[in-house]
Amino acid sequence: MSITIRQRNIILGLMLGDGHLEKNGRFARLRIDQSLKHKDYINWLYQELSDIVPSKPRIIQEKDRRTLKVYTRLHFSTYSNGQLDKWRCVFYVNNRKIVPSGIINMLNHKISLAVWFMDDGYKRNDCAAVRLNTDAFTYSGQKLLIRCLEKNFKIKSRIHKKGRWFNIYIPKDEARKFCRLVKPYTLPSFRYKLL
Repeated sequence: MSITIRQRNIILGLMLGDGHLEKNGRFARLRIDQSLKHKDYINWLYQELSDIVPSKPRIIQEKDRRTLKVYTRLHFSTYSNGQLDKWRCVFYVNNRKIVPSGIINMLNHKISLAVWFMDDGYKRNDCAAVRLNTDAFTYSGQKLLIRCLEKNFKIKSRIHKKGRWFNIYIPKDEARKFCRLVKPYTLPSFRYKLL
């Protein structure tokens, strides 16, 4: 089962956002979880990846052991796949997701940016800027992403500290350019994130 270039670009955006590659037997599979309020997004992802997904998204309820609150989310996984297994080797070290050293050669399509933005981006209303929540990645990984944004998309950004964590901050003028790039691929329900 082969992954198309479009699917590859979507999966890349998911890997920078909320996507997760997990071992399932011999190979890895992509696991996608989203809250119910993003139903249209998970359905769009399912449609885009449907030829590598065995079943439709399903609703899962889980209780948080600490707060005892019940959370409802939508979930689907792809088939296990050798290509995804190779990606898992690139995106994970000791079961922790990383920014691969070759990200500059990988992240070069606007749809990848849009998926990453829909997953983990938001606009700052106080200063008309965009922030990408990259706090799961190391500081050096975030620096790689900043270089990639500048080299491949001509978007200047910087790392900002938010509490104990660091995120990618795209200032006002650059954020407008960023939003123009991702807008054609941004679902209507996520347009509120655009400037």
